[in-house]
Amino acid sequence: MPLAEREREVLTTIIEAYVASAAPVGSRIVSKRSSLGLSAASIRNIMADLTEAGYLEQPHTSAGRVPTAKAFRLYLDQVMQVAPLGEDQMRRIRDNLTLAGLEIDDVLRQTSRLLSGLSLQVSVVIAPNPAGARFKRIDFSLLNPGLVMVILVLQGGLVRKRVIETTPDVTADDLVVCANYLNHLFTDRTLAEVRASIVREMDEARRSLNALCLRALTMARSAFEQERAPASEVIVDGTPNMLAQPEFTDAEHMRELMRVLEERTILLDLLDKTVNELKTVIILGDESDQAALADLGVITAPYGSGSRAQGAIGLIGPLRMDYARLVPVVNYTAGALTRLLDRHY
Repeated sequence: MPLAEREREVLTTIIEAYVASAAPVGSRIVSKRSSLGLSAASIRNIMADLTEAGYLEQPHTSAGRVPTAKAFRLYLDQVMQVAPLGEDQMRRIRDNLTLAGLEIDDVLRQTSRLLSGLSLQVSVVIAPNPAGARFKRIDFSLLNPGLVMVILVLQGGLVRKRVIETTPDVTADDLVVCANYLNHLFTDRTLAEVRASIVREMDEARRSLNALCLRALTMARSAFEQERAPASEVIVDGTPNMLAQPEFTDAEHMRELMRVLEERTILLDLLDKTVNELKTVIILGDESDQAALADLGVITAPYGSGSRAQGAIGLIGPLRMDYARLVPVVNYTAGALTRLLDRHY
């Protein structure tokens, strides 16, 4: 049932006071801060109705109320106005990412550190998964007779190096021809598509008795088999920030949270929603389907060009996070990371 205007204003006042203080909010505070001009007694009646409807909780008999995940969802969807980033903050984000250098792993770790520092929450970054990345080029370097270094470059800055064995008669010139052939054949295909194509192309090379193509494909298969099905790396930063939050003074609650942050599969599942939806996603409390995250909020955004999101970045913090301030930080950082990767890779 939709809330009446005065119920919505009371709820908004409680949420904003709770975000600022982390303390239960009483009717006197709401009466003073809202523009309704109602007495504390009238406010208490509205708060009782909101509690019955599941928007508020009363931690103790004599305490004020705290908003639930249901209340924050209504606030995010219908009330919140996002605060724009200032030019100084946008410049800080751009400069910090640029200082990380050109290695994709360094850039992503710097992104995680930057997010946790700006937000004072826990940051999470999912690195691009090689299994879904697209082939950009492959190069071969002859190390010794029969021993070849393979350098596989994927879109988004991922670089993989492998040493494989081949026949001793392969020359450096042969390797150049093989690389050119493979680059023409596979550029812009996903690794899954490349693996499937290699088998078909090898059969065709055997039928046509094209020994050099068969050799190139054989080396590519050796390289790609070693690249099979790695999990995305998850980078977590700012865990000590949780210790400063009053919600986590309970040792058992904190231990459970640490377990979740160390369980990379849970974090991957959370951020994968963003990668799949190609937009900023906010997950509140029980929406995560993880008991340890019931009192938390998660803000995530994808990075990568167009319809090919390569990974995601996000923040994990108390349910009362300042979403109006932090959503633009996550959005702009994801955009800056995308532009940086496009420029270099």
